[in-house]
Parts: sequence; C-alpha cells; structure tokens
Amino acid sequence: MQEFDLAVIGAGTGGLVSAFLADSLGARVALIEKKKVGGECLWTGCVPSKTLIKSARVYETVKRAAEFGVHLEKPRVIWGAVKLRIADVRDDIKKLERDELAKSKIEIFQGAAKFEDASTLIVSGKNGEQKISAKKFILATGSKPRIPEIEGLNETGFITHEQIFTLPNLPKSFVFIGGGPIACEFAQAFARFECKVTILQRGSTLLPREDEEVSDFATQMLRQDGVTIHLNANIQSAKIEGERKSVAFEIDGESQNVVASEIVVATGKEIDLSDLNIEATGARWSTQGIETDAYLKAAPNLWACGDVTGKFLFTHVAEAQGKIAGQNAMLPIGKKWDDRVVPWTTFTDPEIARVGLTEIEAREIWGEVKVYRQEFSQLDRAIIEGETRGFLKVVTSGSGRVLGAHIVGPSAGELIHNFVAAVRDGVLIQEFAETIFVYPTLSEIAHRAGNAYFQDILKNELVKSVLKKVV
Repeated sequence: MQEFDLAVIGAGTGGLVSAFLADSLGARVALIEKKKVGGECLWTGCVPSKTLIKSARVYETVKRAAEFGVHLEKPRVIWGAVKLRIADVRDDIKKLERDELAKSKIEIFQGAAKFEDASTLIVSGKNGEQKISAKKFILATGSKPRIPEIEGLNETGFITHEQIFTLPNLPKSFVFIGGGPIACEFAQAFARFECKVTILQRGSTLLPREDEEVSDFATQMLRQDGVTIHLNANIQSAKIEGERKSVAFEIDGESQNVVASEIVVATGKEIDLSDLNIEATGARWSTQGIETDAYLKAAPNLWACGDVTGKFLFTHVAEAQGKIAGQNAMLPIGKKWDDRVVPWTTFTDPEIARVGLTEIEAREIWGEVKVYRQEFSQLDRAIIEGETRGFLKVVTSGSGRVLGAHIVGPSAGELIHNFVAAVRDGVLIQEFAETIFVYPTLSEIAHRAGNAYFQDILKNELVKSVLKKVV
C-alpha cells in the first residue's frame, strides 16, 4: 500500500488546483480520477460549450457581414468541422494541464475511488485494485446532470450537455427541458445554426437567478434569435413519434406538445457520492452537496471543493475553493471560504453577467436603494462594433454604495470584473466617475454609471438651491 500526505479525489479544476498547491508545498500527493483528467470543464463543460458558442457567433456575424461593408456568398455550417475545432481547442488546453502535471511530482491513479476507512482508499481501475493511505484527503468529484422523472423519457431517449459534442450529425430540431444557463446558451447557438429550437421552462422566467429585468431581456433576446419559449410548462410525458421525439406539456391546464429530433435535458445538477463510502470518513452528504464548515472541512481529515460542495457550480469557484481546501489541508492556518461576492456569466450573445445583489434582494436587505442604468446603444464603442443590444444596471444603497451589478451586452463577462471589487469592498459608485477610462472602449459604460450618480445629485432640490446661491 502506498502512503501519501494528501490524496485528491477528482482531477477537475478544483482537484488539480488543490493538488498543485500541495505539491508546491513539498507534499507527496496522489491524484485519483475516475474518468479523464481535466474533468467536466475540459471535456463536456466550459471549454467545448464556449467553443461551440464561438462558432455560432462567428456564423451569425458572417450572416451580418453586409452591415460592415463585407459581401460574401451564402455561408453554411459544417457540423464535422465545428466538432474538429472543439477537439483542437480541447487538445490545446489539455496540453497546458499535462505540461503542468509533468513538472510536478503528483502521482496519478486512474480508477474509481472508495473509502475503506477514514485514512484508506481503494482505487479500482483497469489494472485491478490498489490501496492508498493518506494523512489528508480532498474531495473534488464534481456533479452530474439532474434528470427529472418524466413519463416515457427514458424509453424515448434524451441527451444532456455531456453528449451534445458527440452528436454524429447536427439535428434539425431540439427541445430543451429547462431554462437555466446551459439551456439558454445551447438553445441560442443551435438556433443560430438554423435548427428549430424550443425551450420548455417549468418556472415563470428564464435564468431565475438573475435580476428580473435581465431575465426578461434574455427571453426577448432568445425569441428574436428564433427560439420558441414556453414558460410555466408542466411537462407530462415523452414518446417516440415516427423518427422524432414528442414532449407533452401543460400550461394553465391547456395540453400542448412539441416534436423535435432531439430532447436535451438541462434541469440542473446534483451530487452523487453513493459509490465512495464517504460515510467512513464521518462526512455527511445529500444530492445538494457534501456538508462542510466555513473552512471547507467535511470530516476530521477530509476537505471538499468545487461542485461537490453544492456552492455555486462554476469552474472559477472550483478553482478558488481548490486553493482554500489545499491550504487548509496542508497548512496550520485556516482560511475561510467567502461566497458573498461571486461573479458569473451566461455566455449567450450578448453575454449576461452578474455580481452581488439583484434589485429585489437589495431592497429586502437595505430598504432604500438606487438604480443606475446605462444602455449600450448610447456607448460609442458599442455603436462602432455594431453590438448595441443590452444595458448595465448598477444597484446601490441610498448613499451610493455598490451592492450589485448586472450587465447584458457585448463582453459582459469581461466587464463585470470592474464591479467585483466594488461590491466586495463597498465602493461608492461615484468612484467610477472619478476613474479615467480609455476611449473608445466598452468599459466606459461603468464610467457613465458613475456620471449618472452626479446627474442624480444635481436633480436634488436642495443641491439646486445651493448651486444657485454659489453661482
């Protein structure tokens, strides 16, 4: 039996980060992966999905080429070529990870891990069973798609985001069950590939975690791109209808159905640790995630990071938690996980990004709030780029403290970082007016929000009267 200072279970983003950190501290580290090193992000998540979205965006831009004075013959999508590019991008990023692993002393074990006791793992792989003992463990096993119980769904057949990239041909039509980020991103991409796309959302809005105004914009945006959206859809059943698949649903008691070439289930994710015998460590878990304290500690010698914690299922969160879990497992000083300020982006076109509180959340906590809204259609760089859809919405306290920022617009995922530190540190919005931004850039929209604060002040009757006396 081999002995290690640390055994990391799961070689996705969180697991890799924690393993690299421990290795840099001189620990002997075992990294166990059941499937492929790189995890969901590399193989079925962010990397391939954003590559697919880029292809769809390029195709849409090419179709708009005449707007920019460029005239082309009718473009077409070659699905095989799109898949090849996804594979090439994945290979490039995979090489970066493999190069880093090669520089380290981390020992990789391929196989399924199971706790024999609180300090021993059994790894079952192609080469049989191996036993590993370790002083500390980090759990980074990720999540899996949540599959709803729908009559006939299994018999009819369906896919999740994990199988989209291996489709042999581009289906003519899709029906997405679910209205979260994954459904919205893929629905728009395939609609732009000229597939017929329908979204069935159980709730009353798409992207329910977003600000109401943002969710409404997303619905309108997808409809403009040709996506059919049914909200408040209570799905009844699925069945095969000829060579296609049919989904029956009800809205306000009215029965309807949609027929498509492929059903995509995108109803969220869940945690499954049933094969790990995690109870042997003293940890507790549910499909919502493993229970941890503020230091990401789940048991006396076990820490967790990434999706398995159930706390924000994002790659950048897995990376941040991986650092904390690695530090806390290997060093005597404890660092708390702070999830108060976590930014995220839905990679539709235009992108949708958020950090901090929505307007409704801010009013519930702070009472009086102010909203500063700026349109991309009024921004010079957006006009130059021909990308004027969307807006910035900044929510502040009555005194101007930035509580939340919501961006729908070009490069929203990049622009949101202007506000991360502002929300974290309680920065006043007027500081964006006092900061010099390069012209012409999209970042200027934050500067304009700051200017709006001063315009708001100048509307105050008391300020007006004082200014009149001064003048």
